[in-house]
Amino acid sequence: MIVIASPDACTGCLICEMVCSFHHIGKYSISQSSIKVNKSILNREKGPKITIFYEKDKWSPVCDMCNLEDSPLCMRFCPENVFKLEKGME
Repeated sequence: MIVIASPDACTGCLICEMVCSFHHIGKYSISQSSIKVNKSILNREKGPKITIFYEKDKWSPVCDMCNLEDSPLCMRFCPENVFKLEKGME
């Protein structure tokens, strides 16, 4: 399982949302991402609220950990290393 290891490091760049949507639908569309970064709750000390959907949501696809990739794309492309794999899932 992907966990949010350093939410305070998140700058709200949305790269994670973009690469996630590309994985799911083959194009960049943050509305089709398994990750949602809520910048309206941005707090300099805690970072924005980040949600990863592991269960079906009305609007978002379920995170499949980028099962066809070598590693989850959000982890690979996040410039701030906000995400990590939970122990035992690597």
